[in-house]
Amino acid sequence: MRRRAFITKLASATIAWPLTLRAQSPGAARKIGFLATEPPTPAMLSAFRDGLRERGYVEAQNLSIDIRWPQGSLEPISDLADELVRSKVDVILAWATPACVAAQRATSVIPIVVIVGDPVGSGLVSSLARPGANITGLSILTWDLSGKQVELLSQVAPGIRRLGIVANLKNPAVVPILRELQAAIRVLDLQFQTVDARSADEFEGAFTRLSTEGVNGVVVVPDPSVIAHRNRIAELVETMRLPTVFQRRENVEAGGLMSYGPRLTDEFRQAAVYVDQILKGEKPADLPVQQVTRVELVINLKSAKALGLTVPPTLLARADEVIE
Repeated sequence: MRRRAFITKLASATIAWPLTLRAQSPGAARKIGFLATEPPTPAMLSAFRDGLRERGYVEAQNLSIDIRWPQGSLEPISDLADELVRSKVDVILAWATPACVAAQRATSVIPIVVIVGDPVGSGLVSSLARPGANITGLSILTWDLSGKQVELLSQVAPGIRRLGIVANLKNPAVVPILRELQAAIRVLDLQFQTVDARSADEFEGAFTRLSTEGVNGVVVVPDPSVIAHRNRIAELVETMRLPTVFQRRENVEAGGLMSYGPRLTDEFRQAAVYVDQILKGEKPADLPVQQVTRVELVINLKSAKALGLTVPPTLLARADEVIE
């Protein structure tokens, strides 16, 4: 069982980090550039570093990691990608579609390992089996889970008639997710309303609007910004009494009701395997993109109680983790 106080403390550590982190190792043999649209959580970074450490890479000894993300607007993402290329990193790790696309545009030579929803649809690789070019990585299959999310939310809050969808519409990866999500909502004969949000102020405006316009349940489309602002989102959901389902467990650990999706820390640990293979001479074009094999259901009973909801015992029995 998780303790919310611990998670809140952990999240606050993320916000305090500087824009750029660089291991202080003038003699490092290998250099990894990490490009993201939002700051990765301490748990994600730990998973990546642990995966590298298991393969013999230790920061300040034979490895340095340069981590960059834009603050506010996504417009600087291309400049950050160019900076990593100019710094002559050996490999680039990119998380989320805008960062992956920026890295792809910045270099066709430096190997790139991506963690992204749809690498084929985003034009990052030719196919999962044969990526081609200088990119490989992990596909986290986000759009395929949307229908199940709606079904799970309906089980916990059976009175839902009008659903809200909160999404970062500036992220091209949300297009197939929204298509799948809206189709699932129509099958259940529910009404829905979609609102755009990425910043803290936008999330507040989005949930306020949904609450005042008769929405009684919310599906949040996955995006790194949803994790970055997870504590504020949890506060909004509880204040406005809106049952909400996410794809990322980080949102439930922060106080959200329920999540159904892959565990991102697993993907970051697996990304270290790809980085190791590339540093040892493998070509990204020869390394198939790996798809998620583990999807988990996480439920926060404390949040359910605050919302006046009773989680069916059958659903609790299916949960991979229950937070009290």
